[in-house]
Amino acid sequence: MLKVKNLTIGEGKPDICVPLVSSNLEDLEKECEALKDSVANLMEWRVDYLLNKEDFHATRDLDKAWKIIRKYFPDKPILTTVRTKSQGGAHKTPGGDYIGLLSLIIASRWADILDVEYGHEMMDTKVLVSRARKQGIPVLMSYHKFKRALSEMEILDVLENMRFFKPDIEKIAVMPQNYVDVAALISAAARFDQKHPEIPVITIGMGEMGVLTRISGNHLGGPITFAAGLNPSAPGQLLCDEVRTLQAIIEQQFYK
Repeated sequence: MLKVKNLTIGEGKPDICVPLVSSNLEDLEKECEALKDSVANLMEWRVDYLLNKEDFHATRDLDKAWKIIRKYFPDKPILTTVRTKSQGGAHKTPGGDYIGLLSLIIASRWADILDVEYGHEMMDTKVLVSRARKQGIPVLMSYHKFKRALSEMEILDVLENMRFFKPDIEKIAVMPQNYVDVAALISAAARFDQKHPEIPVITIGMGEMGVLTRISGNHLGGPITFAAGLNPSAPGQLLCDEVRTLQAIIEQQFYK
């Protein structure tokens, strides 16, 4: 379990996270205004979308964007993410630029939780996690595979390898090709949770086939479920209100 602001992630009803995917400050303001009364428990700021802004200046534009987000969501935790193109992001961000951006975000404290991608240079990743920890920012370590699914053993291997960096949350998202792939995601999450109950783990099947993984709940790969606000940030995301409705249906049985 992880305590962030008013949330305890991994306990009770799964938390809904809605992405902010605007590519300029004006649209970000409108997006935040439209979602300010959302039932989401936390917001994900997808910084990679903003990198497409014309004449983007990291320090100036990220500071302005953070102030806009905080104005509309003063109490909700913000998961800050720079998703690289190779892992499904909206902007091609070379490794050096990625490390630099995350270092700036950490130093400026523009995150309540920081997404750090698994798969970059080991020393760079260790430095980012260490810097975030010194600032008191929890780390969600993520790995995305859009071209294929992973077997259950491959998922478990990645989750175990992530543990080397001591993140606070672990996340894997893949593109299942059949229901065996979907079952592998849920089973791997359950097995990992049983072995390491102190680490919330998120396993997501993207696309229509993976929808079940988005409502699977705690201990089965869904302590946080990512749902679309105005626009989805990944294929297969349900709308926020749809997720809340589904949670309400099964709440009495599973989330007591």
